[in-house]
Amino acid sequence: MTTYPLHQHAVPFANEVGRDLPAHSLPAYATMLDAHHRSHATELRACIRDLSLRAGDMVLDMACGDGTYTGWLAECVGPAGIIVGVDIASAYLARAQQRSSATHQGTVFFQQGSVEQLPFADNTFDLVWCAQSMGSLPDPIQALREMTRVVRVGGRVVVLENDTMHHIILPWPAELELAVRRAQLLALHNTEEHLHKFFAGRQLRTFFVAAGLSTCTVTPYTAIRHAPLDADEYTFLLWYLNDIASRARPYLDDMACILLDRLIEPASPMYLLQQPDFYVTYINMVACGIKTGHPHSSAYHELKRADWTAADGQLFCAA
Repeated sequence: MTTYPLHQHAVPFANEVGRDLPAHSLPAYATMLDAHHRSHATELRACIRDLSLRAGDMVLDMACGDGTYTGWLAECVGPAGIIVGVDIASAYLARAQQRSSATHQGTVFFQQGSVEQLPFADNTFDLVWCAQSMGSLPDPIQALREMTRVVRVGGRVVVLENDTMHHIILPWPAELELAVRRAQLLALHNTEEHLHKFFAGRQLRTFFVAAGLSTCTVTPYTAIRHAPLDADEYTFLLWYLNDIASRARPYLDDMACILLDRLIEPASPMYLLQQPDFYVTYINMVACGIKTGHPHSSAYHELKRADWTAADGQLFCAA
């Protein structure tokens, strides 16, 4: 019989932003996100592989977190390329630096910074990548404008994102799903100032056009997991179910709460994650926008490896 991690209480993770964390603290969702990256590495790496990056490309990984995507991007550009990871959370950057130092030294650099004002010149990168971070950014459209500023004319801004309501499709009763999603929406209405960013998946083209990226394509990616679940998949779904339940319960009637608890409590015979016929579907979207303009009016800021130096985990561009 498979042994899974113990039941954990929900920590609402969508409200957390790295800027609010103590210097050496990871966000509460770090364990869940790490498990998701490990369990879905094949599908997530496919999203990056489909970018058709070239050897020697220079890429910015915006809101890079623990550097998982940064490393995968580095594999695509080879030793001649440069990947720069930026995040506002110093603890995440320390983990990312440690993770990449052994395998991508001289190719991967990290810099603490905010997407509101990226510490790079105009037209610096061939591609800017941002994965599953729209919900934690103060203003997604302004963030996209800043990402557009630092990508060269003809370069691409690429966002991997999902939609809060439709990211994960579970095999629970349709009536309960409708009640839970309605409750989840009410919870977001009552706690979030910028509600629209939690539905980024359905608004990616709108966001891109508003940011000045009129040429935008959106590609869906799906993944399915069946019982029995591996430990990482179980960890991710356990946190997800606890989080959504903690948000929904105050807005559900008594009968819906009883049914929800029966489905998400590990001791219950109805526990979803232990059902032999359990499966779950994930839906992600990758939006790609191309920066248009006249290259001669804003010269491509060509940088070479010698232009970059690192000290104390910080990245500097030589003048």
